[in-house]
Amino acid sequence: MSREIIILIPYFGRWPEWINLFIETCKWNPEVCWLLYTDCGEPENKAENVRYVHLDFTDYKMLVRERLGIHFDPADPYKLCDLRPCLGQIHNREIAGFRFFGYGDIDVVYGNIRRFYTDDLLARADVISTHRERLAGHFAVLRNTEVIRRAYERIPGYQELLEQVRHANMDEGSFTAVLRSSETDLRRPVLLPERFDRCRCRSLFIERYGTILSPRGWHDGTMNYPQYWLWRDGRLTNERDGQREFLYLHFMRWQSARWMNDPPAEGEAAWLQLERIVNVDWRSAASSGFCISPRGFTALSTRQMIAAR
Repeated sequence: MSREIIILIPYFGRWPEWINLFIETCKWNPEVCWLLYTDCGEPENKAENVRYVHLDFTDYKMLVRERLGIHFDPADPYKLCDLRPCLGQIHNREIAGFRFFGYGDIDVVYGNIRRFYTDDLLARADVISTHRERLAGHFAVLRNTEVIRRAYERIPGYQELLEQVRHANMDEGSFTAVLRSSETDLRRPVLLPERFDRCRCRSLFIERYGTILSPRGWHDGTMNYPQYWLWRDGRLTNERDGQREFLYLHFMRWQSARWMNDPPAEGEAAWLQLERIVNVDWRSAASSGFCISPRGFTALSTRQMIAAR
């Protein structure tokens, strides 16, 4: 198994309906590994590149306290988002041997990650985000060096922010400010050195257009987002963009009302109205593909099967 990239995800509570389909999209990325810390048990779908550490939320908080030397005892697992800048240090032992580590969410499905994160790109960049203006909390990749693992220590008052009960937006706000210290042209992909303290960190912030209904708009400059996304054999496309492949689809705004616009955009939180979100057996979806839309996860139609080839 490749020792290139490992994605760390602490997740506690209950797996979402689509967890077996999430795992399937991971499975088709054998050069990337996922390590999940969870009390949810193991999903039915098994993948060699997806591993689990079984512990409950209380035990994970104890692990954080031991490895960071701070008081960390939030009641809400959502506070774990603030730990993302620290995950490389917390799990330093577990990521040893990997060139890159990262973090992410599970309200995503992946396309072909290494089609986008090529050897050339990984050789040139130390911090890689899928948004132009900030690190994406749902998927970010960082070089496994001590400087980057400990970069969270440059966040002003990081210990107090971690110890407070409320979510402090450390992953997408404070950590971005640490890793990007100069203005860039956000309208185009850029790769440039970013300075913090006594080191240099090469950061690549490029919009991958994977978050549906995002206020930042679609790649054509409109707010007209594709409604039907197609996954088959590790490829992620949509009905609007033809054969263009995408790195991932982040469907947060379909499945949750937490981050809705004011007023809500058409289709936001569409899945809250559904009796079931997953309307296809994951085993058949693994072999035949599936569609993700405001109707949830469904089998590919004949026309969609042809389009997704």
